Amino acid sequence: MHKPTREESAQILRELPPDQAFYFHRDTDAPTGISANSLAGFTDSIKTIELDSLEFHMNRGDFEKWVTMLGDETLSQQIAHLKQENFHGDKLRKRLQQITRLRLGFLKKIADTPASNSPH
Repeated sequence: MHKPTREESAQILRELPPDQAFYFHRDTDAPTGISANSLAGFTDSIKTIELDSLEFHMNRGDFEKWVTMLGDETLSQQIAHLKQENFHGDKLRKRLQQITRLRLGFLKKIADTPASNSPH
């Protein structure tokens, strides 16, 4: 597994413009009105978003695609693996929260680490 650099971690953690945010839906034409413009916002949204929305996006592979767009192939693969475990309801929410929260903490730790070869 590739350990991201400070720059890669910061890139994954960045805030996105509205056209790249994740928009939660209950179904194809049923938006929830909730969106996330960062991995941190996405992780927070998982706590309260309706379960039917989580299941809708999980079944379509939307979470993996969005996380890949952020630049985090590792988290994308973890979410894809979770889909194979076929969790539903609160169990899905808890596992998705656990995976994203751990990854978010890991990336923040790397991004906040001072550069060792500073030119100053």
